[in-house]
Parts: sequence; C-alpha cells; structure tokens
Amino acid sequence: MDYKKYNDYELIYMVRENDDYSYGTLLNKYLPIIRSIAGDYYKRFDSFGYELDDFIQEAYLGFQKALRYFDEKKDILFYTFVTLCINRRLLSFCKRITCDKKNISSYYFDDIDNISIADEDDTELYLLEKEFYSDIWNIVYTYPIEYSCVFELRLNQFHYPEIERLLNISARRAQRMMHILYKKIRKELQVYI
Repeated sequence: MDYKKYNDYELIYMVRENDDYSYGTLLNKYLPIIRSIAGDYYKRFDSFGYELDDFIQEAYLGFQKALRYFDEKKDILFYTFVTLCINRRLLSFCKRITCDKKNISSYYFDDIDNISIADEDDTELYLLEKEFYSDIWNIVYTYPIEYSCVFELRLNQFHYPEIERLLNISARRAQRMMHILYKKIRKELQVYI
C-alpha cells in the first residue's frame, strides 16, 4: 500500500471519529515498527519463557495508548510519540516478567531506547554511557526533525527502503542524512560510529 498519500494527523482524526478504515490504514503503516521494536525486546528477554507474540501484543497496546493520548498541538511527530509509547509499554512488561527472576536494574535503558549492559557497581561507566548517548542526541536534534526520525529508524535496524516508505522520503536522501549525522557525530565526539 502506498502510505505517501496518507497523512498521520488526518488518519488520527478519523480514528477518533470511529473510522475503522483509517484505523486499519494507520495500524498497517506502523506494524513494521511495532514488530521491530517488539522483536528487539524479545531477543533480549526471550529466556524468561514468553513468546514473541506476547511482546508484539504489548507493543500493540503501546500503539493504542499513543493513538489515545497523542496531541497534535505539541511539537512532536506521531512516529516519535508511537515509538516512545511502545518502548515504555515494553519496558514495563520486561520489568514485570523479570522482577522475581532477574534484577532489572542491572540493565540501563538509555535515551535512544537501546539496552546496554552496565554494571550496577560501576557508576562512572553508567554515567559516561548516559552522557555519551545524550551528546549524540543533542547533535541529532540540532538538525531538522526528519533527521532524527531517520536516525531513530536506523537505530531500530530499519533498512533504507523501509524508511523511504514510512517517512515519504527517498532512500538516497535518508542515506545522505545519515551520512551527515555520522560525520557530525564523529567530528564533535571524536568517535567512529
């Protein structure tokens, strides 16, 4: 389906007016994101005995919450709000399933919604990690909002053709944006990523 002709804000308005077609269109558009984020959490927490479908269901509930609480008057893209709601829902789910089996505090959930292992006793490493990710996002946010959308999708392992379809920009343009961001991050932080 060609999602370029659909505007998220119009679809959300129609969903709130109980239009089932708009809801289906919006859900199908964001289904790859829902599955991708749920898959990432499943890979990290599959040893706790839950199926991928359980994680997808939780991600779907995060999508529902995003639809309910999204406020178009605030200066935020629906995509960003959806990923935030899905990640929060999955984070809560992972905390619930691990509360007796593993101490979830040994995982550091950073601002870019990736999970990295940080030793609880190594506060210095934890703070350095947090500052590093914060610095990266501060650089990304100096560019227009579409740069941060492309950056976040690439962090979630989306390929350029998928980004082209989701954000209505050419894959070549998305690659240029990522190249610009990588170059700036390498220069500012003196790291190679």
